[in-house]
Amino acid sequence: MSRILFRAVVPTVISLLVCASAFAEDEPLVIVVTPSGIEQPVTEANTTVTVIDQQTIEQSNAGSVAELLRGQAGIHIASDFFGDGSQATIDLRGFGPTASSSTLVLVDGRKLNNSTDTASPDLSLIDIGDVAQIEILQGSSGVLYGNQAVGGVVNIIRKKSFEDSARIGVRAGSYNSRQLSAAGNKVFGRNRISASFSDRSTDNYRDHNDAENQRLSVRAERIDRGWTTYIEAEAMDDEIDTPGALLEDEMDDDREQSLSFYEEDYFETETRMIRIGMNKVLDDARTVSVDFTNRDTEREFIQSGRSFMGSETTQDRDNNMLSASYKVVPMDSDSLRSYLVGFTREGTDYELVSAAGPQEVDQVIQDLYLSTQWSAGARGQIDAGVRYSDQRSDIKNFNFTTSVIDQFDIDDTVTVFSLGYSHGFDKVRLFARADQNFRYPTVEEHTSVPAGEEYGLETQEGLSIEVGLEYRMAQNRIRGTLYRIDLENEIAFDSTGFNNLNLDETRRNGLILEGARQWSSAIETRLSFTVLDAEITDGEFDGNQLPLVPERTIRFDGTYSFNPELAFGVEIIAVDEQVFGGDFANELEDLDSYEVVNAHASYRHKNWVLGFRVNNLLDEEYSETGNQFTSDPPPTSLAVNEPSFFPSPERNYWLDLKVTF
Repeated sequence: MSRILFRAVVPTVISLLVCASAFAEDEPLVIVVTPSGIEQPVTEANTTVTVIDQQTIEQSNAGSVAELLRGQAGIHIASDFFGDGSQATIDLRGFGPTASSSTLVLVDGRKLNNSTDTASPDLSLIDIGDVAQIEILQGSSGVLYGNQAVGGVVNIIRKKSFEDSARIGVRAGSYNSRQLSAAGNKVFGRNRISASFSDRSTDNYRDHNDAENQRLSVRAERIDRGWTTYIEAEAMDDEIDTPGALLEDEMDDDREQSLSFYEEDYFETETRMIRIGMNKVLDDARTVSVDFTNRDTEREFIQSGRSFMGSETTQDRDNNMLSASYKVVPMDSDSLRSYLVGFTREGTDYELVSAAGPQEVDQVIQDLYLSTQWSAGARGQIDAGVRYSDQRSDIKNFNFTTSVIDQFDIDDTVTVFSLGYSHGFDKVRLFARADQNFRYPTVEEHTSVPAGEEYGLETQEGLSIEVGLEYRMAQNRIRGTLYRIDLENEIAFDSTGFNNLNLDETRRNGLILEGARQWSSAIETRLSFTVLDAEITDGEFDGNQLPLVPERTIRFDGTYSFNPELAFGVEIIAVDEQVFGGDFANELEDLDSYEVVNAHASYRHKNWVLGFRVNNLLDEEYSETGNQFTSDPPPTSLAVNEPSFFPSPERNYWLDLKVTF
């Protein structure tokens, strides 16, 4: 990372920590649900939670969730192989290649992650125009959310309204990109029906990277005498040609090229989802909720390597999630603030059929959990909870060596606890929290093990400890968070041997500093500085850095409103060097650091909004992600490791127009 930028940013962070506010307005009341599972003001959340509100989302003119979250405090966007955010992975607390299984992504509380396999949560399911608020719960949340909530939780909350409305939007930009979107909401007494649609196509930055995406969602809801019942359905079709990685000399020759052995590679994905549920307010203190979701995903793809041509592979996943909860917020208790009792059952049937043979898993994960909040004096709060989880998987895997189908069962149970304390003063809040977490291995991780070893990896378990301080005055906020995550049996992929393994012990030590200041009614700035040391602390790779985890990340963004109609903004994102994916031995030179500047503007006139955005304004040539590539060149056929890259887009432009009725 540029030393000049580092020296410029750190004093700015310090100045935010010590400056007094020159502009003060009453702080708006922001309600969140992710930290405790119960609606509460964000100022009462007993952990580190960041909220991106609807105004910020709309002013950014971001085209995807990944573009909006890039560089946010504590977040690194990993594995954005195509630069359009559709296949990107959100990484909280430094998990790099396994972030898709270590950061939980929710849509209105519904899980997007896949428990059976390593496919990333499909962010292309989300039209950013439908998003009302994003809540980022930084840090482990194993008790409240269970499997895979190791680094944190991102809850994407969509717009809901009980007023008649409609919206039409068009977006166009670089790489022959076009998008049409529409949404509507109609109220019939106590009933509401809403629908949204989007159709997107793009050539993307690189050759052989055309993509098309169509999405339709419908929701019907009724609120009557304390009952809220709903049903929603969603369909998404996604097609993308995949350009593959480039070696360093190939990237220097032509960053946009795709090599000939990738010319048949693609992904085609169909997703169908139906969700039905109800909430019942029993009285002023008690609420019961039940929710069922079925998500069926069918995918066909070809993925080639430099030494082999890929063949058509099919991947089918049928996921059912049942959740039930009982929430109590006592009205007459001096000590107990709230408690939440919940049950979840996730069942998945998964099948992969490839040239290497079939692979199947029938998995059931059942959890019981209890989360409580207690008053500790006039200004203190204690959070405590426990979760019991039981996982059973029946796995069938074609053994390429013996040409028979191996069948085996994996059963495991985990119990985790959490304990937190916060204390509020007039303008300062202190907090501390300890949370145990866990992650079950996926079917690929269970079956792709080193030669000679038995199938099955150990369940990853860990402990997260964090302490922090938050200062608020009017619309100005300063927060510092110091944390450590210790893991046993962390699950990782070793690209040298093309297998999965349990690392002995790993540790992440981190510091996040955040500041937001409203300088006047027209000017607002936000700044975050993240330092993270992710290290293997035992075994063969003791002392080495974990792959694809930048040590430092800085983000500055500011907006200037000329008037209520016209606003301009800028984002500066700086990301430190990273170890290449798969390079646990730390043999290769690090992936280069980079600094990116984005700018955006929006103009609102009556019910029309015109937006403009420029990404990578300074036309930086960089790669956000890269992996270790291992070859066996003749005549010795000895393994040779070298870096491979997925080049990120250069300067690109976007224009969008929305009208609401």
